Amino acid sequence: MQPPRYIAPPLVAALLLASCGGAESPPTASPLLRGGKGAPVTASLVPAARLARRFAVAYARSAYQRRPPRLPGATAALTRRFGLAAAKVPPSRRHLRPRATAVGLELAGATTLRGNVEVSDGRSRPFSVGFTLRKRAWGWRVISASPPG
Repeated sequence: MQPPRYIAPPLVAALLLASCGGAESPPTASPLLRGGKGAPVTASLVPAARLARRFAVAYARSAYQRRPPRLPGATAALTRRFGLAAAKVPPSRRHLRPRATAVGLELAGATTLRGNVEVSDGRSRPFSVGFTLRKRAWGWRVISASPPG
């Protein structure tokens, strides 16, 4: 099984690469890597990029399960919503093994990131799900997700 490919603007690509490095990695300060309103991108977005990747991969793996597990960083309301959506999965897909084939992420504000995961099971037409991360006082959370489209 291949790992998901990442479709990301330079901002997020740099964050994902920085998240793989050691603790000595300095914050990104390149003029090419700027957030909204000219704010420089900092290492504070690295935890959000890590969470987005974990969420996307976990969502894809559990997309066809009858009782999906709680996904990394998802709010309780979003977890309930995924549980309700699981009842709508056609029985013919329950035995398939979906996976994330692409994950994209973009900065949507100082405390908001928008992500997208493409899910494929090797048989059905791939679909994508958008999701939003927002920084809270206690850290980053996945606060919403769009239905497959």
